[in-house]
Amino acid sequence: MGSEKQFDVICMGRIAVDLYGQQIGSRLEDMGSFAKYLGGSSGNVAYGTARQGLKSSMLARVGDEHMGRFLREELVNVGCDTSHLITDTERLTGLVILGIKDEDTFPLIFYRDNCADMAITREDFTEDYIASARCLAITGTHLSHPKPAMRC
Repeated sequence: MGSEKQFDVICMGRIAVDLYGQQIGSRLEDMGSFAKYLGGSSGNVAYGTARQGLKSSMLARVGDEHMGRFLREELVNVGCDTSHLITDTERLTGLVILGIKDEDTFPLIFYRDNCADMAITREDFTEDYIASARCLAITGTHLSHPKPAMRC
């Protein structure tokens, strides 16, 4: 048996703020109020696994603003490690505006142009950090940019 790992999972990738329209059944055009939630595929996995008692860590970037602080606090509140959730002083946290129109229709708009989590770089983590987990869960959104910042 190998040595004990510090983390069960490191989640690398998209983390954003989801703003859900509160008028269920309405079009986004008709929404009058929104509720704020942690979102993004990797962010959701990090949050959910920590909530279920796993030792999870988030590897991504958030903006140096209110929404970035909100995401960090949400992760910390469920026990997720944020030592590698980098605060990006040049980019904003990504936002998504969503609605629930009916059982099959979820209109959404992504505000992710040059957002913080798309700018993760090789310098944001070490090999030792990656090796400290039993699992590395990567979502590819941050690698989809035509000029990716990530150079491994």
